Amino acid sequence: MGGISWQLYRTWNSSLVVRNVTITGGYGSGIIRSGGGRFEVTDCDLSGWVDGIAFFESHGGSGALELRNTILRAPANSKYSSIGLYIHPHLNLNADTITGLDWNRYLIYVNGTPASTGRHDLKAVSAVNCALVQSGSSSQTTLIRCSESGLPKNGGSFLKGPVTSIGSTWEGAGMIAVLEGVAAERSFVNDTIRPKSTWMALGSKTTGTVTLTGAQVDLAGKAALLKLTSASTTAVTITSSQIRSTSSSFPINAEGGSVQLVGTAVPRNSRAVLPGRLIV
Repeated sequence: MGGISWQLYRTWNSSLVVRNVTITGGYGSGIIRSGGGRFEVTDCDLSGWVDGIAFFESHGGSGALELRNTILRAPANSKYSSIGLYIHPHLNLNADTITGLDWNRYLIYVNGTPASTGRHDLKAVSAVNCALVQSGSSSQTTLIRCSESGLPKNGGSFLKGPVTSIGSTWEGAGMIAVLEGVAAERSFVNDTIRPKSTWMALGSKTTGTVTLTGAQVDLAGKAALLKLTSASTTAVTITSSQIRSTSSSFPINAEGGSVQLVGTAVPRNSRAVLPGRLIV
């Protein structure tokens, strides 16, 4: 049940506008909107045991959510898999000036069917004590001046498809994961990276590319920037970036794939298992 609930299917030409609404708890979802169509949420403070907002459409139609100046906060003892916004991947999202607090999984969760053909644009979206985003496997996700901080309860963001991040800040304890077998480009431009553990792991069968350009990286304690396991074929390129490390871990650990540094000094104690894994 939602505090506000619109659960009609194939309502692609309809419009739901929610402004200046506070929903503090007692509902599974703050707002449920199914059936696609136009959806606007502005200047709200929303909570729900399962999620703050759920936006679904399962019949191949269209829809778009305009989400602005809104707080999505998890209530005490929310569901173990609680999320701020659940949106189907073919529905478009334009989110601007959003704060997510204390969800057990993601602030933005892109998942479901039909195929991931939507566009998800996040601007000034801040995730505190939760992961910022699970992106769609083929929909385009853009992050502009977004942030992930604090202590996420179940890891960091999960980048399933193509992602471009510009001027974002990553300083949470969660580790970014990348979907296996999807040859997508993940690009980070002028981002600030101050992780509490490993920032990004490229595991078994990961492919595609990761590029960091103009990044400012600070590693302390046991923090690390990248780990590529032996089965990864991902090509990582780090250009015109500054990596400062006092970490006791390997700042870059290339067991698989490759890491090329261009105009960027190799941080001390970086590791490449085989020749050619780390290119300078």
